[in-house]
This record gives sequence, C-alpha cells and structure tokens, in this order.
Amino acid sequence: MKRGCGSWALGVGAVSAVAAISAACGDPPPSSLALSQDPADAGQSALDAPRDDEGDAPVPVAPAFAYCDVNHVLSTGQSLAVGAVGSPSLSKSQPYKNVMFNTGVLAGGDNLQAFVPLVEHTVETMSSALANDVAKWARELIFKEIAVPKNDHVMLVSNHGRGGVGYSGLKRGSAQYEDGLEQVRAAKAIAGARQLSYVVRAVTNVHGEADHALANMNYGKNLLQWQNDYEKDVQKITGQTAPVPMLHSQFSSWTRVGNDAATSKVAMLQLEASRTARDKVVMVMAKYHLPYARDGIHLNNLGYRLMGEYYAKAYRRLILEGRPWTPLWPSKVSRAGAAITIAFDVPVPPLALDTTLVSNPGQFGFEFADDSASAPIVTGVKLAGPTTVEVTLSSIPVGANKRLRYAYTGIRGSLAGPQSGPRGNLRDSDTIPSAFGAGPLYNWSVHFDEPCP
Repeated sequence: MKRGCGSWALGVGAVSAVAAISAACGDPPPSSLALSQDPADAGQSALDAPRDDEGDAPVPVAPAFAYCDVNHVLSTGQSLAVGAVGSPSLSKSQPYKNVMFNTGVLAGGDNLQAFVPLVEHTVETMSSALANDVAKWARELIFKEIAVPKNDHVMLVSNHGRGGVGYSGLKRGSAQYEDGLEQVRAAKAIAGARQLSYVVRAVTNVHGEADHALANMNYGKNLLQWQNDYEKDVQKITGQTAPVPMLHSQFSSWTRVGNDAATSKVAMLQLEASRTARDKVVMVMAKYHLPYARDGIHLNNLGYRLMGEYYAKAYRRLILEGRPWTPLWPSKVSRAGAAITIAFDVPVPPLALDTTLVSNPGQFGFEFADDSASAPIVTGVKLAGPTTVEVTLSSIPVGANKRLRYAYTGIRGSLAGPQSGPRGNLRDSDTIPSAFGAGPLYNWSVHFDEPCP
C-alpha cells in the first residue's frame, strides 16, 4: 500500500491548502479545525516565534503542513538558474536524503530512470543548498517533535533551465518547458513504483536578463502566465489540487546586460508581478548583495550556494510553515514638504543601513525624480523606526510624476554585486545563519521605483 501524507497542527486559514496536498499524496483531507492552534497564535509570524535552544532560528508555533515522501521542486530560468560560471562545484556529498534524477541536477528530459543522492557536478547550482537547508530546518527545528519518517522533508530538485534564453524560449510549448513536464511524469512514475507519495511543491525561477536585453515590457504579465501554466500542467499530470507557486528573484545586473543600461524596467516588472499575485509569483529577494563572478553578470560558486539558502528561507516559510513570504519591500510612501517617509514590510525588524556588507553608492541607494527641469536631490536618509525610513530632499518637489527610488540607477557597464552596480544598504535583522559560514541571511530591500505624493 502506498505511504500517504499526514497533516498536523493546522493553522487557521490553512486547512484548504493542507487538504489539497493531503489529497495529492493519497490521504483524506482534514475534516475540521479540531487540531487548530489558538486563533491568537495563528497570525504570529514564524520569525516572532520562540527560538530553538541555540537561538539560531525561530521555531514555528504550529506549522500547517501535509507530509509527502517526495517533494519535487522544478527549476527553470537562464544562466544563473543553471550555475553558469559556478565552477568548481562545492556540494559534492548529500548530508540528508535529498535526491536528483540519475541524469544529474541539470536533468534534461530523457533517460530519467531513477532517483540518486543530490549533489553538484561540474558547477554549483543553487539546488543543493536549497534542499539541504530545508531538510536541516525540517529535522532540527520545525518537525523535530514529529515521529519518523514525518520529521523529514525529502526533496527532489530537477532543473530544466537554459542559459541566455528569454521567456519566449522557456514558456509553455518550448523544449525546455516540455523537459520540465517530462521530469514531473518521470518523478511520479518512479515514486509510484517505489510506493512513495509524491507532490510538486514549487517552481524556482532565476531569470530576467534576456528579457531586459529584449526590452520586453510584457514581462510582468509573462511571469503570471508562466506560473499559471506550470500549475495547471503539473496538476493535470499529478492529479494534485495543491498550488504550485513560482519562487523567483529580482535580477540586479542590468548595467552589464544587453546595452549596459543604467536602469531596468524588467526588474520593476518582476516586482510588480509579485505584488499582483503574492501567493503565486513569490519574490524571494534582489541579488545585488551576493558574490558575483568576474564578469559581473553571473554569480560565482559561493554566490549560487548562498542564493540557494535564500530560496530555502522563502520555501521554508511558504511550504513548511504555511505562511506568506514577503521580501523586504516598501508598503507605503508618504510626504510632508521635503520629507518623505517610507514604511516597509520587514521580515525581521528592525531595519538597518549596512555599509559594511554592501558599499554605499550614495544616500544608501535612495534617489528622487520628477518631471521638473531640476528635480530636488536626496540630501539625507535615516531610520525613523524599526520598519520606517525617512528621506530628506534638498527642496520641496513641485514637478509631476514624483518618484522615490532605491537601488534603481547604476553606472553603465559596472559589474553587479555588493561593491558596484545598482545596489543599496537597507536590510533587516534576520539572524538565521548560513549553513556554510557566510553569516546571517539578512533580507535586503528589493529594487524599487515608487510613486510619491
């Protein structure tokens, strides 16, 4: 008899999602809120919850989750998705039970016959760090009180991205997209043959550079369609009703891509898509704080591994804890004369202005623009509270189309990364540590261009 999924500690409002995954994995859905946590606790952020004994990371009060034996993450995108320039590989052994196909993490669509331990080969992709961090947190923090085997979270990660390819070459109907669906078909068959329950949890996407170069002004809509297509096609193959969110990140290298532009509308469209469908197209982060390769476009092997850890944080919050993931981004902009106040959604307050890990490009990355012949400039930036920043202008703005921007304008041709390229210094105070000694996994503000009253 096939092993099924089990659910426990259902949070208020989470029953439908858990029921969908339970059904996908062969269990009857929960019929009531009899096991629900106290409503007062249901809204508590996982990052406000009690800490584990070592203080390394928060322990959620009661995760809303349905167990499955095999938790599949599909990975798409262009060169940063496939670890370009990320050699040598770093993750050469599998410390948990995470798997890939026998063809490797860059799996393709042919000869997908078995699951083998997840490791990196020639280059380091973000796959191993993503899966291994999630497995560690599942075992040691989130599900440590649950009996074996449901204290574990075994992930299958399979990549079907391709370097240098825009949305048109990766969308539904493309060879790469069909490889992804073939990976789902193969995984379902292999899991079934081994009497293992199976579900596709998410799609990860690292993309945007090619469509920036192509000046694709429909890219935000493309992201929404892309996620919807994956969800519908995966559900058709697997029979699951569980959603398949797309976890993506804002690209930060437009000063080195295409025409070496100073700004990028596509990066702003990435943000717009995630604000439009927060639970479907989930923005993990911007990438200016990560270590880049010498070309200033791709990450190095350490950067890919660190990127995987950031995707793991979003996956943990969204999938394991059943709570929304929101990056550090602005929630409200107000103005009184020459003073602009920006309220932020902050994963872990308080905010900080950090010029040690990211160099200061000037005014910590903040700038102002309007349609006047001589728009006022930013003369001061200060923290005005744990979730608030105050920006001071040189004069009261009078032009139309007032905009407050952050990490928006770079120097044409400059290398992306924490020392050059479009960047800023605003981060939160997250203390979750990197598993590889890279320090706390602070959440850095996204690039933005906000209307200002």
